Amino acid sequence: MKKLIPVLLSLFFTPCSLFATHNRAGEITYEQVTQYYYKATITTYTKTSSPADRPELTLYWGDGDSSILARTSIQDNFGGPGSDIRKNTYIGFHTYPGPSVYLMYFEDPNRNGGVINIPNSIDIPFYIETQLVISAFLGFNNSPVLLQPPIDNGVIGQPFIHNANAFDPDGDSLSYQLIFCKGSGGLSIPGYAYPVASNSFTLNPTTGDLVWDSPTGCGEYNVAFLIKEWRSGVMIGYVERDMQITILCNNPNSNVPPVIATINDTCVLAGTILNFNVTATDANTANLITLTATGAPLILAVSPAQFNQPASGTGTVTELFEWQTDCDHVRLQPYQMVFKA
Repeated sequence: MKKLIPVLLSLFFTPCSLFATHNRAGEITYEQVTQYYYKATITTYTKTSSPADRPELTLYWGDGDSSILARTSIQDNFGGPGSDIRKNTYIGFHTYPGPSVYLMYFEDPNRNGGVINIPNSIDIPFYIETQLVISAFLGFNNSPVLLQPPIDNGVIGQPFIHNANAFDPDGDSLSYQLIFCKGSGGLSIPGYAYPVASNSFTLNPTTGDLVWDSPTGCGEYNVAFLIKEWRSGVMIGYVERDMQITILCNNPNSNVPPVIATINDTCVLAGTILNFNVTATDANTANLITLTATGAPLILAVSPAQFNQPASGTGTVTELFEWQTDCDHVRLQPYQMVFKA
């Protein structure tokens, strides 16, 4: 139902279903505040219509301590009007005892019912974890930030592509690894299987492109993967994302995804302006196209990029991406933009 195109920009110089049947997706991220003092954020996506709700969650920090994190924000209809998706954010702070490897996690009953590739999902706990490495040799470190939400839609018989669009604020290298979704105690869910594909189901370890070519059945599916951080060739932690994909049952011959015109990877001299048009067209010319974008250039504190969104048009849509770069933007790793039609 959509087309994604990633662009790299380089600069140089024991649960019970009666109580909770609602978790769809989520992840844990962190920021280092001082030497051993950290801010953690749990982000979950739940089923709005479920009677279950979580004003607070318990986060286990990995050092024997835990904290009850209050919900700091809530957003209903996250996927649009009538989407039955609620985005929840929980924030907490913790002081660690010293250098070590810590596994922070939370577990909550339960997942939403009817997930195709999780047997009896309505009775399976939702579990996610993040690994934090504290070392005097590494210096300060923040986890990757995942800019693309973990809720997405596809259509039966058409290739599905998703990119979490992870951005590391410290400029560390990132890699991606597909894993099984986890349940009680952080163990793999019994009977779990990757979604069935007519050709293949893969995750590119370098770009982070999750490619499902192509769905053979409609319904809701869950998949999970790790985003690993690397510094000087050493892995310094990871974030686990558990995401939900809804495959619609439309006749694949009646609708095809829109096409985004090719955008070349770009190397930019800091201090110059980068601008280019992003154009999407649809073979079904009567269809309304909505064009959006995510990427670190849009959220920079100094001279962020500009892209008016959502942009829309019938049959075709064009919007200008413009970025006045600055010396503060220089880093070893490229920036990535993901455009979605």
